[in-house]
Amino acid sequence: MKKLFLFVSLFHSVLSFCQDQTYYLEGTLGKSKIYMSISVYKSDKETNVNATYFYQNSLKDIKLEAKLKDGNYTFYFKPGDVVSEKFYLKKSTSNNFDGFWYDAKEKQQPVHLAPINFANYKSNLKLQFEEDKLNFVKFKFLEFKKIKTTTYNNKEFVWYSEKHCDSDFFRLGNNFPEKNKATINPILEEIHAQRTLTQLGCSSSFAYSDGKGIESTATINFLNTNLIGFETFDSWYCGGAHPDFGSSGFLIDLNNGRQYEIDDIIAFDKSVTTEKKDNFSAFSKYRNDYFAPKLLELVTSIEHFTKPESDDDCDYTNLEYWDFVSWSYTEKGITFTPYFARVSRACEEPFLVPFEKLQKYKNPKFPYDLK
Repeated sequence: MKKLFLFVSLFHSVLSFCQDQTYYLEGTLGKSKIYMSISVYKSDKETNVNATYFYQNSLKDIKLEAKLKDGNYTFYFKPGDVVSEKFYLKKSTSNNFDGFWYDAKEKQQPVHLAPINFANYKSNLKLQFEEDKLNFVKFKFLEFKKIKTTTYNNKEFVWYSEKHCDSDFFRLGNNFPEKNKATINPILEEIHAQRTLTQLGCSSSFAYSDGKGIESTATINFLNTNLIGFETFDSWYCGGAHPDFGSSGFLIDLNNGRQYEIDDIIAFDKSVTTEKKDNFSAFSKYRNDYFAPKLLELVTSIEHFTKPESDDDCDYTNLEYWDFVSWSYTEKGITFTPYFARVSRACEEPFLVPFEKLQKYKNPKFPYDLK
């Protein structure tokens, strides 16, 4: 999932231009309520424009090709190089956009858009979704409904789906203590909302989104009176050259809601740090100098890796694949999945290190035994 969040962040970035202005708009297309973002990027030689919009009753992004000439904005959606819809809009001095929309048969509908008042769309979305402020709008209209219940270690889990797309996730069920439910379910709801927004934003200019661009699973792997561990796996294609996939592990304290990262749990050296954002240099140094070598040594002692004879085979002896691994906390130990470049992504598979091999490396600040 963390790979997926990184993908979403990069997907919305335009690295070769400076973003001069983004307009976040709401209004009507005919009788339909729509929301749109229009971004204008300028360099010394040219001006580029892109736009995305969605209908309130759908929430799925439609990505438009765009042109700006003499103050007139023209937007196209043309999968297979056939124009299926287009906008002709003019911006006023108050940043309203007015004009017309046309379908493939040139049927015309009036369009009126005005700047969004985001005070009407407050939410507690995490930072990675703030880059596209339209997520605050979508968040307001998400609708979750119960679809099934399952059990794990004799505890009930209630699964929910979201109305507008394929996005299923769980909450703690009835036989958990009320304190646990009050602490953990809001966290699980937020994770579900984030995953849903990623799904709704998974679109391209090649085809209309059906809300199924990301195939997702969530698997509960650990549960005791203090901790819940689960793993998410996502396989996605949202346009571009290639599909991709990735997994993320979660370990959450049932008592206080703290979410533990792998470096909160395991410390191969006293220099261990989880401060990726504020001190990435120290974090990267620890991962390169201590985490990767020791982890590779541990996994090799179990799996007996050897250098492959062919470059076409997966080289699990290469230290660089073990510094930024995916992980999952399970009943038998922690699984670690090395990170390969996209061309070798099929080499990614989890390797289990039992708790007894990890016990002496437990981070002193982690409040529970590894078991």
